[in-house]
Amino acid sequence: MIPRICFITLLLLMAACHQPVDHGKITPAFYYWKQTWTGNSQEQRYLDQLPAKRLYIKLFDVDLDEVTKAPVPVAIFRKTAPLPANVDIVPVVFLMNEVWAKADSTLAGNVARLVEGLCDSIPGARIPEIQLDCDWTQGTREAYFSFIRQIKQTPFFRQRRISATIRMYQVKYTTRAGIPPVDKGLLMCYNMGDLRKPGTHNSILDPEVMDSYLGDSRVAEYPLPLDIALPLFEWSVLFRRDVGYAGILRNVGAPELKNTKLFAPGPSNLYTVLQDTILNGYSLTKGSVIRRETSDPAALTAAAKMVARQLQTKDPFIIFYHLDSLTLEKYPLNELQEIIRLFN
Repeated sequence: MIPRICFITLLLLMAACHQPVDHGKITPAFYYWKQTWTGNSQEQRYLDQLPAKRLYIKLFDVDLDEVTKAPVPVAIFRKTAPLPANVDIVPVVFLMNEVWAKADSTLAGNVARLVEGLCDSIPGARIPEIQLDCDWTQGTREAYFSFIRQIKQTPFFRQRRISATIRMYQVKYTTRAGIPPVDKGLLMCYNMGDLRKPGTHNSILDPEVMDSYLGDSRVAEYPLPLDIALPLFEWSVLFRRDVGYAGILRNVGAPELKNTKLFAPGPSNLYTVLQDTILNGYSLTKGSVIRRETSDPAALTAAAKMVARQLQTKDPFIIFYHLDSLTLEKYPLNELQEIIRLFN
């Protein structure tokens, strides 16, 4: 028989283990990953009614110039309508991993100046954070981390919190990947599978694969506070018989794949091309296979529950990727609001 005091202690410990984590205030947000802001009414409606309090806007990519091999900005953001006035803005810079191959002492200053210039029409108080997005590796981490330390000393960055995107493998292999010298991280809960590998798997979002990276405690143990990003996108992946992976078909979706004259549905999410054709600008050859990948509500819910159990961050932002009117047609507002509530 268990002594009474030990039994009570055991009950208290069991109750503590099953108590939900108090995340404080959960704040919804969106990424905006398109190059031009047009003031689309549906996108504004989702911002207002979710309601989102932040908009993470990719300002530009940093890639290598094909001729000089020097880092240059590409896909620079522009707006043809005013940015929404009721949300804070977080500028995001996407840095290709290739830019770290050669040291460039001017890169941090150049990036900082361009960010500041693109943000000159936004009141400073509405930019509480700047985010750096790079899929760094063990071999490039020192160059990337050095860049972060340099850019944090520039005037425009020095006044604000700096965050960095964190891939799931960087959470699992922290010793190998290292911890970026930033104020907080943004855990990307998508793009977790092998996009280039043939098969029926979903490389965007797979709860089983996600669990293999995060386990029961890796999010809780990560040494930076983490915000969470969940996917709202889909794509079609092309595999040719002769070369295998041949790229992403971004404007070939479910309606096109239902054309039984062009495609034979196979197991699960695979479609075989029945004849040589040109479809929406893409050349498709007979026998090629297209894999359709989506972020369906069931997988989103499972992913949110999994990471919410571990998340220890006070007042986290839950960010949907991304704010796009065509994509949002597939995600009713009430479903997104339910996902946000899973973090409470």
